Amino acid sequence: MVANLTIVRNPASDREFERVVAELVQGALQDPRELEARLRERYPRAVVRPRLLAGETTATWYVYREGHWVAGE
Repeated sequence: MVANLTIVRNPASDREFERVVAELVQGALQDPRELEARLRERYPRAVVRPRLLAGETTATWYVYREGHWVAGE
């Protein structure tokens, strides 16, 4: 697992998606591309994008179930 990792999920209301993401992140995943590949086994449109801001000490990954931001369900 990546130290100091923040996950921003979308849609946030999908508790099953939340559970799957949490389980995968708690494993040995070290790379957003690896998380995306694993998620696509269940959610074919899933996309994981790292936030790349200079000087940040916390990694942030945006995880989209539908491949893009969707309004709350």
